[in-house]
Formats: sequence, C-alpha cells, structure tokens
Amino acid sequence: MSGGGKKHRRWRLSGHKKVLEGVRTDINVTPLVDVMLVLLIIFMLMTLLMGRGQDVNLPTASNFSSEKDKSQPVVSIDLNGDLFVEKNRIGPVGPQTLKEMNEQVQAAWKAPKNPEGVGRIYLKADSKLDYAKVYPVVEYMNKEMAMQQIDLAITKASKE
Repeated sequence: MSGGGKKHRRWRLSGHKKVLEGVRTDINVTPLVDVMLVLLIIFMLMTLLMGRGQDVNLPTASNFSSEKDKSQPVVSIDLNGDLFVEKNRIGPVGPQTLKEMNEQVQAAWKAPKNPEGVGRIYLKADSKLDYAKVYPVVEYMNKEMAMQQIDLAITKASKE
C-alpha cells in the first residue's frame, strides 16, 4: 500500500508485566498536610470557644446586652474572694491586691488586643459570693481607675 492511505498504528499486547525497580523512599506529604490543617482548624475553633478569665459560677439574668466582646481585660472574683486578672491569681480582695489588679489591667491596656477594649473591664463574680466582697473591687475601679465602662458577666436565664 503505497500512496495516500492513512498510516495505521499497530498496538502490541505483550505478556510482559511491569517490574518495580525498587522501593519508593520519598514521603507522600499530602495526607500529613491534610491532617495538620484539620488540627489547626480545630485548635482555632477551640480557642474561640474557650472562656476568658477564671472560671466562676455566674449569676443568671434575663435582661442582657448583646454587645460584642471588645477583648477588654477580665477581672474575676471566685467563691473564696480571691481576685484574678485573666487567669492570674492575685489573692484575696484587699488594698494590695487591688493595686496589683490595677497594674496588670493598665499593662493590658498598653498592649490591647482590641483598641475598643481600652478603658473597659469585664467583671466576673461568683453567683454565691457576698456582694460585700465585690463592692470594694467595683468601688476601686470607679474611683481609682476611672473606668469608662464595667461589663458584668452573667449567664442567660433559660426561657421556660
């Protein structure tokens, strides 16, 4: 067949199997990257869900503000009357611990997470704590620290 005909390609099927030349020593990093990204997302979400400040049993209230968090410093008072700034225990409420609280809050305001949180405090007090132990803290914040705003932490009352 000479002339203008099409050339046909012949396919040969041989009975030879492919032979592996050796063991692959390189690492497949795709599954590793997938797992690490999932872990990163989980840790990011858990960080957002974790509460700030010392854990205390908060009082319940049905009226509350839906204002977003300004990342202001968190001051907590537990059932024993111990004062905390974020998770740092300062000690029982007294003149010295109130001064220490002021210093730690001022330091937090100098390097704020959110500029809107400067001049504000988030106060958490145990629901079973006598108000006589909370009052000196609020009074100190008002008179000595000249607070712009004190946000009180509560638990939303269940609607039944």
